[in-house]
Amino acid sequence: MRTRPREVVRMLATLRHSAHCRRLRAASAAQAARDLANEAASADAPEDDDQADAATDTEGPRSGIH
Repeated sequence: MRTRPREVVRMLATLRHSAHCRRLRAASAAQAARDLANEAASADAPEDDDQADAATDTEGPRSGIH
């Protein structure tokens, strides 16, 4: 059975998309781990009210894309 060029192109695009999503998920997990480590480190040090307000304003990574 011979594959058609269009099928090959579609398959490559799907593989590329999957790899991109994997990299995004890995980067998101790494960022979450860094944020958690920063929170643990900042819990040991006394915080100012301005820093506490700034920490609550940041949003986490958006999930549900894939």
